[in-house]
Amino acid sequence: MPKRRLNSAWTLPSILGKLLVYIYAVVVLVPLYFVIITAFKTGTEITLHPLALPEHVMWSNIRDAFAQGSLLQAMGNSVLTSVTGVLMLMFNAVVLSFCVHRLRNHKLGTLLYVIILMGLFIPKVGFVSQIMLYRRLHIYDTPWAIILGAAVGNIPFSVFIIAGFLRTVPHELEEAAELDGCNDFHLLFRIMVPIIKPALVTIGIFSFTGTWNSVTGPLLFIRNKELFTIPMALLTFNSTYSTQYELLFAGILVTGLPLVIAYLFCQKYFAQALTGSVKG
Repeated sequence: MPKRRLNSAWTLPSILGKLLVYIYAVVVLVPLYFVIITAFKTGTEITLHPLALPEHVMWSNIRDAFAQGSLLQAMGNSVLTSVTGVLMLMFNAVVLSFCVHRLRNHKLGTLLYVIILMGLFIPKVGFVSQIMLYRRLHIYDTPWAIILGAAVGNIPFSVFIIAGFLRTVPHELEEAAELDGCNDFHLLFRIMVPIIKPALVTIGIFSFTGTWNSVTGPLLFIRNKELFTIPMALLTFNSTYSTQYELLFAGILVTGLPLVIAYLFCQKYFAQALTGSVKG
């Protein structure tokens, strides 16, 4: 019996699977290594020895990056726009997904769900119309221009995840809650929301990451430098004739840490949410 288990562990599919995992790990770790070592080098070392470890760790690069790029203010703007946009997105997606879920046995619910999912295949175009709309609403060059984009941009994906997860909830639980006198509001926010927590964490991390790293929105809708988010602040290290790579990579390293920490704490919810959406 042990011999069979040993042989089965080295079958061709298992070897190929492990090989793909190792290749993917290398693809991820090599750029990360490059970012870390570049963040603590001098400009001369980056040019002469781009892949070597720094001879002297330049901690001052982080200080200079924050000072020259106003990264602290940019991080505050990114936190404001990302958190507010994600909270609005989650509220909209939860309510919309619950409506689709309650209408699952009706043709209207199916039609609504299909229309929402079609949004996954619509390219992000029409920025000129969006700028004109924001100007008429007097929110152009304000944080709301980014927040609204974050609040509605990922609704199709969010509804796909949440609606699929809601289908895994036993229908008897809903019936029991209704017999106890729960209306739709209490059923959603007191019973359903705690159950679909993994799905909410998943779409929260995805949407937060997208908004935090977004360049297109701030580039098109923000002109005031005091409202720059992190990607726009990092662009200040790139000029027409030169790029301060040591400061650029120092800023990337520091501003990317919140995303890494958030993912490490929430990674256990990803598999639960994606499994629930597929089953649903």
